[in-house]
Amino acid sequence: MVRVRTELKRRQIVEVASQLFQELGYERTSMSLISERLGGSKATLYGYFKSKEELLQSVLVYDVTTEADRLMNQFLSGKDLREGLITLGQAYMHRRLSPGPIANVRIVSTQPEGSTIGKEFYENVLGPAWERLANRFQILMEAGILIPADSWIAAMQWKGMCEWDMFERRLLGAIKEPPADEIRRASIAAADAFLKLYGADVEQAKKARPATAPKARTKPKPRKRAA
Repeated sequence: MVRVRTELKRRQIVEVASQLFQELGYERTSMSLISERLGGSKATLYGYFKSKEELLQSVLVYDVTTEADRLMNQFLSGKDLREGLITLGQAYMHRRLSPGPIANVRIVSTQPEGSTIGKEFYENVLGPAWERLANRFQILMEAGILIPADSWIAAMQWKGMCEWDMFERRLLGAIKEPPADEIRRASIAAADAFLKLYGADVEQAKKARPATAPKARTKPKPRKRAA
């Protein structure tokens, strides 16, 4: 029970810190403000996190890992591969362009040159999250649904086709809200282009289930990404 309460408290701290980082920015948010919003003492806060930087890292981890699970489940629940890709694309872009993730990207990208926050975030959290999609594509390739290829490149190409220039426009303040119609058009176009590029048989690939996997097969090993 104590362990459960500890994890719940830690999650609460992360959620409050995330809200303040989004509202005030990283630099203007202090540990004092976080403890005040929590209604507790700074001593309690420091009992969970030794510094604001450590708390920021936990905010980034929580944001990506929880969403990665949700997005992969949406992809795998599609009635066919094309629908799964479209559903995943829309969910990914709506999340990608929402206030929390945009605020996190802005915070990480404005850290001093010597900071390791961004590097550690990519290597330990963001990269592995994309590796899960690459591994799913690898499974589909080995099942003969997609043509044999570098599954990491395939995942990154799909990502780029979904994003268009919407991420840059949102990051720079050219748009304030995720453009739903544009996101849907981009997701459909990305799914169709992806299947034309990688579908072993385009029509059959469209009808295949995203969760399809060869029988008696071990979990795919992470592929080594090009430097």
